[in-house]
Amino acid sequence: MVRRFFSQALLFYKGRTAAFSLVEFLCLDTFYPLVTMAFYCLLAAHSFRTTDLTRWVVGNAFLLCTNACVFTLGGVFLGERYNGRLRSLLAAPCSKLSVILAGGVFPALLAAATVAVGFLLGGLVFSVDFQGLSWLHTALAILAAMAAAGAFGLFIATFGMVSDSMHLILNVVSYLLMIFTGAEFPRTQLPVLGRWFGSLLPLTHAIAAMEQLWQGAYGAFWHLLLLELLVAAAYSLAAWAVFRTVERLARKRGTFDQF
Repeated sequence: MVRRFFSQALLFYKGRTAAFSLVEFLCLDTFYPLVTMAFYCLLAAHSFRTTDLTRWVVGNAFLLCTNACVFTLGGVFLGERYNGRLRSLLAAPCSKLSVILAGGVFPALLAAATVAVGFLLGGLVFSVDFQGLSWLHTALAILAAMAAAGAFGLFIATFGMVSDSMHLILNVVSYLLMIFTGAEFPRTQLPVLGRWFGSLLPLTHAIAAMEQLWQGAYGAFWHLLLLELLVAAAYSLAAWAVFRTVERLARKRGTFDQF
Protein backbone atom coordinates (compact mmCIF):
# COMPACT_ATOMS: atom_id res chain seq x y z
CA MET A 1 0.00 0.00 0.00
CA VAL A 2 2.83 2.40 0.87
CA ARG A 3 4.67 1.54 -2.34
CA ARG A 4 1.53 2.15 -4.39
CA PHE A 5 1.01 5.49 -2.63
CA PHE A 6 4.48 6.77 -3.54
CA SER A 7 4.21 5.33 -7.05
CA GLN A 8 0.98 7.24 -7.53
CA ALA A 9 2.59 10.38 -6.10
CA LEU A 10 5.54 10.06 -8.52
CA LEU A 11 3.27 9.52 -11.53
CA PHE A 12 1.21 12.55 -10.57
CA TYR A 13 4.32 14.71 -10.29
CA LYS A 14 5.75 13.46 -13.59
CA GLY A 15 2.46 14.25 -15.27
CA ARG A 16 2.63 17.82 -13.99
CA THR A 17 6.26 18.48 -14.99
CA ALA A 18 6.93 16.27 -18.04
CA ALA A 19 6.24 19.12 -20.47
CA PHE A 20 9.08 21.27 -19.09
CA SER A 21 12.75 21.06 -19.95
CA LEU A 22 15.31 21.18 -17.13
CA VAL A 23 16.12 24.85 -17.80
CA GLU A 24 12.43 25.83 -17.82
CA PHE A 25 11.83 23.82 -14.66
CA LEU A 26 14.73 25.46 -12.80
CA CYS A 27 13.77 28.96 -13.93
CA LEU A 28 10.12 28.52 -12.97
CA ASP A 29 10.56 26.74 -9.65
CA THR A 30 13.89 28.12 -8.43
CA PHE A 31 15.15 31.26 -10.17
CA TYR A 32 11.85 33.14 -10.25
CA PRO A 33 11.08 32.59 -6.53
CA LEU A 34 14.63 33.63 -5.56
CA VAL A 35 14.35 36.89 -7.51
CA THR A 36 11.01 37.52 -5.80
CA MET A 37 12.62 36.95 -2.39
CA ALA A 38 15.45 39.37 -3.21
CA PHE A 39 12.92 42.02 -4.25
CA TYR A 40 10.96 41.85 -1.00
CA CYS A 41 14.11 41.79 1.14
CA LEU A 42 15.42 44.91 -0.60
CA LEU A 43 11.99 46.52 -0.20
CA ALA A 44 12.06 45.73 3.53
CA ALA A 45 15.58 47.17 3.87
CA HIS A 46 14.43 50.43 2.29
CA SER A 47 11.06 50.61 4.08
CA PHE A 48 12.31 49.79 7.59
CA ARG A 49 15.74 51.40 7.06
CA THR A 50 17.68 48.48 8.50
CA THR A 51 20.63 46.34 7.49
CA ASP A 52 19.59 43.37 9.66
CA LEU A 53 17.35 41.48 7.25
CA THR A 54 17.31 38.17 9.13
CA ARG A 55 13.56 38.03 9.77
CA TRP A 56 12.76 39.01 6.17
CA VAL A 57 15.14 36.44 4.74
CA VAL A 58 13.50 33.79 6.93
CA GLY A 59 9.94 34.88 6.11
CA ASN A 60 10.48 35.24 2.37
CA ALA A 61 12.42 31.97 2.22
CA PHE A 62 9.33 30.21 3.54
CA LEU A 63 7.14 32.09 1.06
CA LEU A 64 9.16 30.52 -1.77
CA CYS A 65 6.88 27.50 -1.42
CA THR A 66 3.95 29.55 -2.74
CA ASN A 67 4.72 28.70 -6.36
CA ALA A 68 4.71 24.93 -5.78
CA CYS A 69 2.26 24.54 -2.91
CA VAL A 70 -0.35 27.13 -3.87
CA PHE A 71 -0.29 27.64 -7.63
CA THR A 72 0.77 24.10 -8.63
CA LEU A 73 -1.27 22.14 -6.10
CA GLY A 74 -4.10 24.67 -6.10
CA GLY A 75 -4.92 23.82 -9.71
CA VAL A 76 -4.85 20.04 -9.28
CA PHE A 77 -8.56 19.30 -9.55
CA LEU A 78 -9.08 22.03 -12.12
CA GLY A 79 -6.50 20.24 -14.26
CA GLU A 80 -8.15 16.89 -13.59
CA ARG A 81 -11.41 18.24 -14.97
CA TYR A 82 -9.74 19.68 -18.08
CA ASN A 83 -7.95 16.37 -18.71
CA GLY A 84 -11.11 14.30 -18.25
CA ARG A 85 -9.93 12.40 -15.17
CA LEU A 86 -12.30 13.93 -12.61
CA ARG A 87 -14.94 11.30 -13.38
CA SER A 88 -12.51 8.50 -12.49
CA LEU A 89 -11.42 10.21 -9.28
CA LEU A 90 -14.97 10.69 -8.04
CA ALA A 91 -16.26 7.27 -9.07
CA ALA A 92 -13.26 5.07 -8.18
CA PRO A 93 -13.83 2.83 -5.11
CA CYS A 94 -10.55 3.81 -3.44
CA SER A 95 -9.36 5.95 -0.55
CA LYS A 96 -9.86 9.56 -1.56
CA LEU A 97 -7.58 10.77 1.24
CA SER A 98 -4.61 8.83 -0.19
CA VAL A 99 -5.35 10.24 -3.65
CA ILE A 100 -5.41 13.77 -2.26
CA LEU A 101 -2.27 13.36 -0.17
CA ALA A 102 -0.35 11.72 -3.03
CA GLY A 103 -0.75 14.89 -5.04
CA GLY A 104 1.17 16.88 -2.45
CA VAL A 105 4.16 14.65 -1.69
CA PHE A 106 6.67 15.66 -4.36
CA PRO A 107 5.57 19.32 -4.69
CA ALA A 108 6.07 19.63 -0.92
CA LEU A 109 9.54 18.06 -1.17
CA LEU A 110 10.44 20.37 -4.06
CA ALA A 111 9.15 23.33 -2.06
CA ALA A 112 11.27 22.26 0.92
CA ALA A 113 14.38 22.13 -1.29
CA THR A 114 13.55 25.55 -2.77
CA VAL A 115 13.07 27.05 0.70
CA ALA A 116 16.39 25.58 1.89
CA VAL A 117 18.24 26.98 -1.14
CA GLY A 118 16.52 30.34 -0.74
CA PHE A 119 17.37 30.41 2.96
CA LEU A 120 21.06 29.77 2.28
CA LEU A 121 21.41 32.08 -0.72
CA GLY A 122 19.38 34.82 0.96
CA GLY A 123 21.56 34.55 4.02
CA LEU A 124 24.74 34.81 1.97
CA VAL A 125 23.54 37.73 -0.17
CA PHE A 126 22.08 39.75 2.72
CA SER A 127 24.78 38.86 5.27
CA VAL A 128 22.67 36.89 7.72
CA ASP A 129 24.68 35.48 10.63
CA PHE A 130 24.11 31.72 10.77
CA GLN A 131 26.48 31.23 13.71
CA GLY A 132 24.89 29.18 16.49
CA LEU A 133 21.87 28.20 14.37
CA SER A 134 20.85 24.54 14.66
CA TRP A 135 20.53 23.18 11.13
CA LEU A 136 18.64 20.12 12.33
CA HIS A 137 15.95 22.28 13.92
CA THR A 138 15.90 24.46 10.81
CA ALA A 139 15.34 21.41 8.59
CA LEU A 140 12.50 20.23 10.84
CA ALA A 141 10.86 23.66 10.67
CA ILE A 142 11.11 23.69 6.87
CA LEU A 143 9.64 20.18 6.52
CA ALA A 144 6.76 20.99 8.90
CA ALA A 145 6.05 24.22 7.03
CA MET A 146 6.03 22.49 3.65
CA ALA A 147 3.73 19.76 4.95
CA ALA A 148 1.29 22.43 6.10
CA ALA A 149 1.63 24.44 2.89
CA GLY A 150 1.13 21.33 0.75
CA ALA A 151 -1.98 20.33 2.69
CA PHE A 152 -3.27 23.89 2.39
CA GLY A 153 -2.67 23.85 -1.37
CA LEU A 154 -4.66 20.63 -1.71
CA PHE A 155 -7.47 22.13 0.36
CA ILE A 156 -7.56 25.17 -1.92
CA ALA A 157 -7.50 22.80 -4.92
CA THR A 158 -10.85 21.33 -3.88
CA PHE A 159 -12.42 24.71 -4.60
CA GLY A 160 -11.71 23.97 -8.26
CA MET A 161 -14.69 21.62 -8.14
CA VAL A 162 -17.07 24.26 -6.78
CA SER A 163 -15.78 27.40 -8.51
CA ASP A 164 -14.72 28.45 -12.00
CA SER A 165 -12.56 31.33 -10.71
CA MET A 166 -9.55 29.42 -9.44
CA HIS A 167 -6.98 31.85 -10.86
CA LEU A 168 -8.51 34.66 -8.81
CA ILE A 169 -8.71 32.47 -5.71
CA LEU A 170 -5.07 31.34 -5.98
CA ASN A 171 -3.76 34.88 -6.38
CA VAL A 172 -5.80 36.12 -3.43
CA VAL A 173 -4.54 33.21 -1.30
CA SER A 174 -0.90 33.95 -2.18
CA TYR A 175 -1.29 37.52 -0.93
CA LEU A 176 -3.09 36.37 2.21
CA LEU A 177 -0.03 34.26 3.04
CA MET A 178 2.20 37.24 2.42
CA ILE A 179 0.17 39.54 4.68
CA PHE A 180 -0.99 37.37 7.58
CA THR A 181 1.85 34.87 8.18
CA GLY A 182 4.37 37.38 9.49
CA ALA A 183 6.70 36.92 6.54
CA GLU A 184 6.83 40.60 5.55
CA PHE A 185 6.17 42.39 8.85
CA PRO A 186 5.58 41.40 12.50
CA ARG A 187 2.15 39.94 13.21
CA THR A 188 1.97 42.19 16.27
CA GLN A 189 1.20 45.03 13.86
CA LEU A 190 -1.98 43.25 12.78
CA PRO A 191 -5.32 43.73 14.56
CA VAL A 192 -6.50 40.94 16.86
CA LEU A 193 -8.72 39.43 14.16
CA GLY A 194 -5.82 39.50 11.69
CA ARG A 195 -3.53 37.70 14.15
CA TRP A 196 -6.22 35.09 14.79
CA PHE A 197 -6.74 34.55 11.06
CA GLY A 198 -2.99 34.28 10.51
CA SER A 199 -2.74 31.53 13.13
CA LEU A 200 -5.04 29.41 10.95
CA LEU A 201 -2.77 29.68 7.91
CA PRO A 202 0.25 27.52 7.08
CA LEU A 203 3.78 28.94 7.51
CA THR A 204 2.72 31.28 10.35
CA HIS A 205 3.86 29.04 13.19
CA ALA A 206 6.94 27.82 11.29
CA ILE A 207 8.14 31.39 10.70
CA ALA A 208 7.54 32.20 14.37
CA ALA A 209 9.37 28.99 15.33
CA MET A 210 12.40 30.05 13.29
CA GLU A 211 12.41 33.44 15.01
CA GLN A 212 12.37 31.66 18.39
CA LEU A 213 15.13 29.32 17.22
CA TRP A 214 17.31 32.30 16.33
CA GLN A 215 16.83 33.56 19.89
CA GLY A 216 17.65 30.15 21.40
CA ALA A 217 14.14 29.58 22.79
CA TYR A 218 13.88 25.85 22.03
CA GLY A 219 10.81 25.27 24.24
CA ALA A 220 8.74 27.78 22.26
CA PHE A 221 10.20 26.34 19.05
CA TRP A 222 8.80 22.84 19.67
CA HIS A 223 5.42 24.24 20.69
CA LEU A 224 5.13 26.28 17.48
CA LEU A 225 6.36 23.35 15.38
CA LEU A 226 3.62 21.15 16.84
CA LEU A 227 1.03 23.81 15.98
CA GLU A 228 2.32 23.85 12.38
CA LEU A 229 1.90 20.07 12.14
CA LEU A 230 -1.63 20.36 13.54
CA VAL A 231 -2.40 22.92 10.83
CA ALA A 232 -1.10 20.43 8.22
CA ALA A 233 -3.33 17.66 9.60
CA ALA A 234 -6.36 19.97 9.75
CA TYR A 235 -6.05 21.07 6.12
CA SER A 236 -5.50 17.49 4.95
CA LEU A 237 -8.71 16.40 6.65
CA ALA A 238 -10.53 19.49 5.38
CA ALA A 239 -9.48 18.70 1.79
CA TRP A 240 -10.72 15.13 2.22
CA ALA A 241 -14.04 16.34 3.71
CA VAL A 242 -14.69 18.79 0.87
CA PHE A 243 -13.81 16.15 -1.71
CA ARG A 244 -16.21 13.64 -0.13
CA THR A 245 -18.95 16.26 -0.02
CA VAL A 246 -18.48 17.09 -3.69
CA GLU A 247 -18.41 13.36 -4.46
CA ARG A 248 -21.80 12.83 -2.79
CA LEU A 249 -23.29 15.88 -4.51
CA ALA A 250 -21.98 14.70 -7.89
CA ARG A 251 -23.69 11.33 -7.47
CA LYS A 252 -26.89 12.94 -6.24
CA ARG A 253 -27.13 15.63 -8.94
CA GLY A 254 -25.51 13.68 -11.77
CA THR A 255 -22.98 16.43 -12.55
CA PHE A 256 -19.32 16.98 -11.73
CA ASP A 257 -19.52 20.79 -11.70
CA GLN A 258 -21.01 22.23 -8.51
CA PHE A 259 -21.25 25.83 -9.74
